Amino acid sequence: MQRQTVRLGEMESKQNLTQHLSWETAVDAFLWVKRVVGCSKKTLDWHRFSLQTFRQCHADFNLPCPSPIHCPSEHIRKFLEWAQNKGLHPVSITTYFRSIRAFFRWLYSEGFRDDIPTNKIQLPRTPEPLPRTVTEEHFLAAIKTLNSSEFSGLRNLTLFVLAFDSGARLGELLNLRVGQVDLVTKTARVCGKGNRERIIVFGRTTSLLLRRYLTFYTAAFNRIPSPDDFLFVFRNGSPLDPRYVLRAWHNAQKKAGLQVLPFHGLRHGFARVWLLRGGDAISLQILLGHKSSEMTRRYVTLWGQDLKSIHEKVSPIDRLVTPSVFQGLKKVR
Repeated sequence: MQRQTVRLGEMESKQNLTQHLSWETAVDAFLWVKRVVGCSKKTLDWHRFSLQTFRQCHADFNLPCPSPIHCPSEHIRKFLEWAQNKGLHPVSITTYFRSIRAFFRWLYSEGFRDDIPTNKIQLPRTPEPLPRTVTEEHFLAAIKTLNSSEFSGLRNLTLFVLAFDSGARLGELLNLRVGQVDLVTKTARVCGKGNRERIIVFGRTTSLLLRRYLTFYTAAFNRIPSPDDFLFVFRNGSPLDPRYVLRAWHNAQKKAGLQVLPFHGLRHGFARVWLLRGGDAISLQILLGHKSSEMTRRYVTLWGQDLKSIHEKVSPIDRLVTPSVFQGLKKVR
């Protein structure tokens, strides 16, 4: 009897919370759960901004919606229309929608809603622009503008080379500690999206460049770096800021008279070179840390025309038999 009373009390408490759950409380709880499961600060900021933008639409249209518990799918459609009328890019609208969808799925999973309103709405179609890819020629022209005789120039050169040689993301490289890099095996342990660790690989030249940079590092700070020190730092020892790196990469390209490509283009460039030189898609997916094979498939499709020349070199049939064999087959017909 006492156990039933407790259960009834819990149900009444849940019902009261459901009826009075405010947007602010629900969003804070959603973000807290995302933080607990390991989402990065960037992801959390994206969710918060997306949901704030969604609420701004409610305010602009004076939509009566005091709680997300009762928010209908019509309000989400109204948001998509509102965003389009504001001239937002289709890709931006899609990212907002995905965040809103994640929020309502969480409300449903926690028992605050009996439905997921975004399920009634088709994800807006977005164009898939070609990745802005850094080629070998573009990369060489850009890094030639750097002064590797100075600490900052050598540091930037090392960072750019490691990015192009490994395909790692900028955030992964800036969070690297000295102890996570192994110059003997030419590998480094990085923490990628979703706090997933993986091993990136680099070549002999990059290893030599890293060794030279660490020598400069020791001289600049008059001490041997500890394993816990950040690998890429300013002269005051603080870790490099992403905005500084993006600006440095931008300036190097401008100085070389090149079309400015994003830093992420180095990652695309690595994928392109990997495929064009015979690397397989499964290994590429592992090296890049892609959770799904969707992006890897895009790479393969994008450079499929170039892959034909590779197939001419590795075709199992062409290597297995001679033209005379096929002449014999034609005779059999």
